[in-house]
Amino acid sequence: MPSVHWAQSQCAPVMHGTTRRLYDFEFMYVMTGEMRVHFAGEPCPVIYQSGELLFLQSAVHHRIEITSDQGARLLGIHFDFYDELDTGIDLDMVVPEDCVDENHFCFLPVDEHGDSIFACRYSAVPLEIVRWMEAVREEFLSAKPGFETVCRGLMLLIFAALMRLQANSARLTSPAYDKALHELADELRKDMQLQWSNAAMAQRLNISEDHFIRLFKETFGTTPHQFLQRIRHHEAIKYLRESDLKIESIGRLVGYEDLHRFSHAFKKWQGVSPRLYRRMCNIL
Repeated sequence: MPSVHWAQSQCAPVMHGTTRRLYDFEFMYVMTGEMRVHFAGEPCPVIYQSGELLFLQSAVHHRIEITSDQGARLLGIHFDFYDELDTGIDLDMVVPEDCVDENHFCFLPVDEHGDSIFACRYSAVPLEIVRWMEAVREEFLSAKPGFETVCRGLMLLIFAALMRLQANSARLTSPAYDKALHELADELRKDMQLQWSNAAMAQRLNISEDHFIRLFKETFGTTPHQFLQRIRHHEAIKYLRESDLKIESIGRLVGYEDLHRFSHAFKKWQGVSPRLYRRMCNIL
């Protein structure tokens, strides 16, 4: 059974970082902003943008850069898969290179070929995975009786969902469309308030609507509509938590001219109305 060692949200400023290794593993979800991760032996960094998930393996040298002007908001979880590392201090999870204990490196689950069953990067992470990660953080920080068991159960749900996501993403998108799809995804993030239709997006790639939806799902693990909804959801949460804007204004900023439709969509995402969500955030 897995164990959680640390779970936090953090606002990271622009930084270049230092090379490090971990004794355990880490999931790092990018809520806003952009980061680049330089892995040892790789000529180019892997870029992680809003809505994407990094999986850091034990013992792998890496360096994290925060490159967006406003920094990045991150949700991170340190854990192991087999309840190996008994620690709750984040410094103990980072390998001290002047005094390395080889027995502390945690084991990685692998397939029949000895390869990791998890990828280092997941694009367009489904909303339920993000919710489970947030629930892990809340349980871990609460330290209520039985929180370790709850965290273990949530981590198992995350593992299973990522394994399914990895299986669905095994097919590679044609290089002819890969760049265009990623450029389109960047535009969706930037201009989420626009009324994007599948037909219009497919026309930009000069392919049929059905073909476009299939290629988009193969590339990002979700449909264009679900991708856009996830972006709108996270931006709406950010505005409700961090601004004094009226609910109607926030709805327009994320693509809803009608307050009723925005409230209905937000309640479907979060389980409560945007007004109640803001009130709950102010209480905490």
